[in-house]
Amino acid sequence: MKAFDTDILTEILTGNPAYAERIATLPLDEQSAPIVAIEEIIRGRLHAIRQAEAGKGRVTIDLAYQFLEQTLIDFREVR
Repeated sequence: MKAFDTDILTEILTGNPAYAERIATLPLDEQSAPIVAIEEIIRGRLHAIRQAEAGKGRVTIDLAYQFLEQTLIDFREVR
C-alpha cells in the first residue's frame, strides 16, 4: 500500500507528468490518500479563499473558489 503525503498528492492532483507516470504503474488497490493529507489540502484552499476575501490573496476570490471546487471534484476519485 502506498499512502501519498500532502506534497505528493498535490503533485498528482495538479497533473504533474512525472508523478502521473509513476502513479500509473501502481495498482489502484495499492494507492491511498490519508485523510490528514486531504484535510491539509482543503484547509489550504479555504485559507486562499479567506485571503482573497481580505484582499490579501495571490488569486482572485473567483479563482480561489474554482480551485476549491476542482479539488473537491478531484477528491471524488481518491481512495
